[in-house]
Amino acid sequence: MFFRFIISFIILIMNLTLHAQEQTEPCSYIVTRTNDTIYGHIKTHFFTGNLKLVTLDATYNVDPNCYVSYYNARQKELYRSKMLSGPIPAKIAKRIAIAPKSSWLRCIEDGKIALYEHKYYIYGQTPDHMVGITVTLSSIIASGGIPSLEFTSWYIEKEGTTMTPIKIDAFSFIDGKSRKKRQAMFESLLSDKMKKEDYNNTKFTFKNVRLLVHRYNNIKL
Repeated sequence: MFFRFIISFIILIMNLTLHAQEQTEPCSYIVTRTNDTIYGHIKTHFFTGNLKLVTLDATYNVDPNCYVSYYNARQKELYRSKMLSGPIPAKIAKRIAIAPKSSWLRCIEDGKIALYEHKYYIYGQTPDHMVGITVTLSSIIASGGIPSLEFTSWYIEKEGTTMTPIKIDAFSFIDGKSRKKRQAMFESLLSDKMKKEDYNNTKFTFKNVRLLVHRYNNIKL
């Protein structure tokens, strides 16, 4: 009898501890297209890799076509829903009735200028067939193997302008602008708050792009 009491007491303490941790843990959230924020905890499906926000009352699929952003408190990462250009030009896609879809882009620098990261993978096949697939168990099974190549592209967006690629991988099917044009575009985004000598002789690498964006966002005029 006493042993059962001890076991029950230990279980009660464990439950209270877990409940206290849940109460103090920073909440994840999703933001709706009407700018409402729903708080909860992000969970990842083991087989599909799909994300869900779980609250006390409901469960929401974290779908980039339904929500504008989400924040994963455990990973301390902010994602925003963005429409990316694909291998098929927009005019042709519209003509053959291919509906545009949004993707989650990780926001790595935020402010008046935002910098986004997008990863995609190739599963032992040509880029024409396998661009834009998320690494999950289901996608590995569907594509016939573990991803052989990982690519990363970075996008930049300034308030009042259109998001555009800033640093890209060689096999990215986006934009088509030359490195020189992308660098000139980047410098023009900085020019209203930074002096030309602050960035003119800086090597055009992702590390420097991120550093300059961070500096720009923290300049107080």
